[in-house]
Amino acid sequence: MKKLLLQSALLAAGFLLLAGCTNVATFDYSAAAEPMVSFAGPPEAKSIAVLPFLDQRSRKSLQQLAPAADSGSFYLGLLPLMPYGYVKKPFPERSDDFVSLGRFHFNPSLDLAEASVLSLKASRLFGRVELADSAGRTDAEYLWRGSVNNTFYSGAMLTYCISYFLSPALWAVGAPEGVSRNALGVSFELVERATGRIVWRYDYDGEDYIVHWIYARIGKDVSLYADLMRQALNLALSDLAPRLPELQ
Repeated sequence: MKKLLLQSALLAAGFLLLAGCTNVATFDYSAAAEPMVSFAGPPEAKSIAVLPFLDQRSRKSLQQLAPAADSGSFYLGLLPLMPYGYVKKPFPERSDDFVSLGRFHFNPSLDLAEASVLSLKASRLFGRVELADSAGRTDAEYLWRGSVNNTFYSGAMLTYCISYFLSPALWAVGAPEGVSRNALGVSFELVERATGRIVWRYDYDGEDYIVHWIYARIGKDVSLYADLMRQALNLALSDLAPRLPELQ
């Protein structure tokens, strides 16, 4: 029995390491759990163009004196009595190694703009919704201008103070193997294209976490970013909807 348990633990550890090295995730807005909000379209609904998001994450790091690079190490879990190894990533798409993921393919400026297009179309608040490279390359009456302020990721691989050499035995019998936390900060602005006047603004900050087991949620380390963006857009559009008739 002890031999079987040890073999199971070693197999679990090997599977986890292999999965973490090979799994690649993308920002998949269509996979978000919460449905997109929808409203009855206002009379003579106007057109809107979504611009690429402005990346403000470096600016926020400077303002808050927060680390602008990865910190921590999963190797800390090799030390006796250390409860976990961990990493913190202010720019999760720029480096490898997550709890159960190898790489995150994410282009915040474009991915979040495309997500905004999908939610704006579903909302039925505007008669025409399009993606534009710049304000000068669209004839839409309004611009949807966004900024990404925070995409902080933190992950911990749990060792239960017995190091990675022994903790796979606990993982094999159902103990959580790790935890990933995703944070998202974004701002949205509605701008009159003809005048450049900002007529509405909404700020969002949210975070959530996911627990990993060796039998479930492998490679889901960054899956919550899509859910957070869906929540951000639903809240923003719900705030905009009652104000929009006054603007038109």
